[in-house]
Amino acid sequence: MMRTRPIQQPYYSSTPGIAHNVKRALVVLLMLCCIVATIQLCIVPSSQNSVKPVMPDYTQAAKDVNISSSKESSINAIAINNNKYPSQDPPLQKQLHSSSAVVHADDEQDTKKVILPLQHHEHDSIDELFNQKKIKLQGSKMIPAQEDCFCPNGRNNWIHYTGCPGGVGYNHGAGIKDRQNILRNMMWYADELCAKIALECTPEVWLSEEHGCFAPKDAQWDAYFTPVRRTSKHHDNLTASASFRVDVLRWNVSEATFKDLKSITSTQEKESSSMIQAYDLGRELYLKDIPFVWNFNQDFWRTDLYTPLHTWPHQDQVLNHRNYTNECGIIDLDTSEELLNIGQLALKELDIKYSNDFVTLHLRRGDYMECDTSPKTVMNYLNCSIAEDDVKKVIVLTNGETKYVKRLTVRFSKMFPDKEIVMLDDFIESQPFLEKLNDKKLLSAHVGDKFGKDNCFRFSAEKTLVSMARYHLERGHAHCRSCDRGGSMNENGGILI
Repeated sequence: MMRTRPIQQPYYSSTPGIAHNVKRALVVLLMLCCIVATIQLCIVPSSQNSVKPVMPDYTQAAKDVNISSSKESSINAIAINNNKYPSQDPPLQKQLHSSSAVVHADDEQDTKKVILPLQHHEHDSIDELFNQKKIKLQGSKMIPAQEDCFCPNGRNNWIHYTGCPGGVGYNHGAGIKDRQNILRNMMWYADELCAKIALECTPEVWLSEEHGCFAPKDAQWDAYFTPVRRTSKHHDNLTASASFRVDVLRWNVSEATFKDLKSITSTQEKESSSMIQAYDLGRELYLKDIPFVWNFNQDFWRTDLYTPLHTWPHQDQVLNHRNYTNECGIIDLDTSEELLNIGQLALKELDIKYSNDFVTLHLRRGDYMECDTSPKTVMNYLNCSIAEDDVKKVIVLTNGETKYVKRLTVRFSKMFPDKEIVMLDDFIESQPFLEKLNDKKLLSAHVGDKFGKDNCFRFSAEKTLVSMARYHLERGHAHCRSCDRGGSMNENGGILI
């Protein structure tokens, strides 16, 4: 219950004339206050009386921290120096069920924390949101003062990552989340050593064909994601996150680059070979200002760097020699401009102009069926989650079979006759959309039928819609509840997908 300050009683003189005048003055003052309050209520709409939400820094690739595989299940949020960076890029720690801010009383203190909404304001234009995000991804390159706050003296060292298992036709790769989490770990070590990463693994080789990820031979990683550094800014009792691009991840790096550098190599023939020892040697050379290349020739998950104590973003204190700050946080992976272009075109073709007009729903099927995604259960879930909201469209991300999709859409039309359901896979793979995608020349390598064959790229493009939606709903491995009023989120305020 909110504590109110007791009203102080006015002091009255014992002289009758003075007391009478004081009473008259109080009556006049009370009438003036009522008039002013009435005018304010008439002029200022209720929606403007609430705290204006901070515009979030919309990112998608990191909306990819929530993990489905066993190697990744413990990675949900970045926790550094007791400051939590959400797994995606929302402005704050909690997600609300409306577009207005709410004041929560702290359990242990009498102070109030203003928590702003995760998603957008109802009048946010989709084109404005996409364009703002693209400007951030492009413009961050032009800020040399923030280009490398963690290594202000530059990055003279290299981590040459060649631990790419399998190959085309004999692919031991994995999905995009698994690969992004290897890179998140490697970028953490790159920060510790003030090094850049030369990545030899191409999308064609490193992404799993078993996951339906048949990446084109000429595909590059900058089509899938963008390395960014997280920051968290505090103002009064509000917290907002931001990010800026960092030049830490390279590919197509010539061997001549490493010619005059001290070489660190850990042989993989012996089980006792230690990547931690190689890392410690790199630390010694870095402190002596001796440029080096660390030849990382093993699959990261098979090294001693991967343990519950030594995994991003919770590296053990033995390995952690430097601290991130609010102004210079950890490196993560954001979406790409190419993916944003695809998402923007999709929403344009769906005639969605504002973020408040739609929500996204991810139904995980195929490789995970423990969460009930039957049409009946999903309709009950939606009826509880969105029935009271003026949502026009529900965009569904799922790999469900044709019969399942048909039963789902029929039930939806009966339960929500005033709303439209869109099966995103069917729409984004339709011939009319693919033709427009190619006509506008928005793709670098995934042209023609290559777009539909790379599930990792296509799903990454679909997830840009999640970041622009009013809110996101999730039923799958990471989250499975009977109702999510205002959206699904993890304990740190990140969107689950």
